[in-house]
Amino acid sequence: MLRALWLTDVLPQPVREHLGQPAYPGPQAWVDRLAEELARSGDVRVEIAAPCTTAFTPFEAGGVWYHGVPAPPDGGRVGRIMRGWRHRLTAPETLAATGALIARLRPDLVHLQGTESVLGPAAVAGPAPCLVSLQGLMQACAPLYFAGRTAGDVARLVLSEDFVKGRGVAQGYVRYRQLARQEVEVMRAARWFAGRTDWDRAVLVATNPSAAYFHCDEIVRDEFGDADWAAAAGRRAAGPSLYSTASAMPFKGTETLLRAAALLLPDHPGLRVRVAGVPEGSEMDRLHRRAARRLGVDGAVSWLGRLDAAAIAAELEAADAFVYPSHIDNSPNAVVEAMLAGTPVVASYTGGIPSLLEDGAQGLLVPRGDAPALAAAVRRLLDDRDLAARLGAAARARARRRNDPERVRERMTEIYQAVVAESCDRHRPAEVTS
Repeated sequence: MLRALWLTDVLPQPVREHLGQPAYPGPQAWVDRLAEELARSGDVRVEIAAPCTTAFTPFEAGGVWYHGVPAPPDGGRVGRIMRGWRHRLTAPETLAATGALIARLRPDLVHLQGTESVLGPAAVAGPAPCLVSLQGLMQACAPLYFAGRTAGDVARLVLSEDFVKGRGVAQGYVRYRQLARQEVEVMRAARWFAGRTDWDRAVLVATNPSAAYFHCDEIVRDEFGDADWAAAAGRRAAGPSLYSTASAMPFKGTETLLRAAALLLPDHPGLRVRVAGVPEGSEMDRLHRRAARRLGVDGAVSWLGRLDAAAIAAELEAADAFVYPSHIDNSPNAVVEAMLAGTPVVASYTGGIPSLLEDGAQGLLVPRGDAPALAAAVRRLLDDRDLAARLGAAARARARRRNDPERVRERMTEIYQAVVAESCDRHRPAEVTS
């Protein structure tokens, strides 16, 4: 059995349950699903390590072993501010503990979940071959971090009291840029990468032309495969309804959605726009609400906060379309989840999104930041329900093929075997000929 040690920044759900911590919906849920599938197959022994401020004894759950990497306490406001301004983002003791864990477990390979991971320097410096998953690609996203925002909005963010407290959007930008610089170092140091889109492959080639790239899709949470937009048609409200997701990162394009809503409302006065993802009362939440008031659409928009998978699936079934107006993105799980549910998708033609769906075949793609184009695409779906149904059904069929759990598990196993085999070949002593 091949032994793989996964390194991730986000505590897996089984660890949260083990420590009595509340669930944190969304981030890296697909990582947990892939681990479950690999453990079920019996071909790969998966062990997962993540930074944790609470020490715990390694334990097994569902065939997967979990380890904690010691992380220093948060340190309060002062600690957050000081950490945010440092170039190195990970405490030296955390990196040292990660290296020691790799040396002790002696896995056949290390799988780093994300080029932007804070554990990246330890992963690529260790003795085991390291496979790196291409996820956020911060180096490519950072230049568009504040895309779509006015100079006044950016100034308010910089001057916000949240920035002083070390928790604001502008402070997040500082950390984002630091992670982007570290990401470049990790991508140049590693040899093997797994990605999902033509765009992430292009970014990799530009950063490390000699790297080996493997394509592998992700496994989506079960709730979205169980959802069925077409079957829920009889339960949807009579008035037009859109669902979207926001983020603490401004480049997700919520301001474009709000401007598009302002263009749609005169012809669709009953339009409802429901947006999830940003905690109520956060700096980004306040920024979104202020923009909605400025555009005169605040009465049509509902801000839902963070939702779990079941609630998101219900929103996808209830909406006439899912709108994803991000300025830049690699392989957004939100788009894949909507496709799997069969909800018609309108998204930005940017980054890796065109690898997920073809414009006019499984959804509609528009230029990023183009509110009139976004409004026109949404209007097409609202006015042509047959088109919406065809696109949703085609998207669902494509996602079911691409994100099939067994297919993804088999592919990842093949990648692991290829990495280990090449690593052995690279380190095999040269034959001596007489």
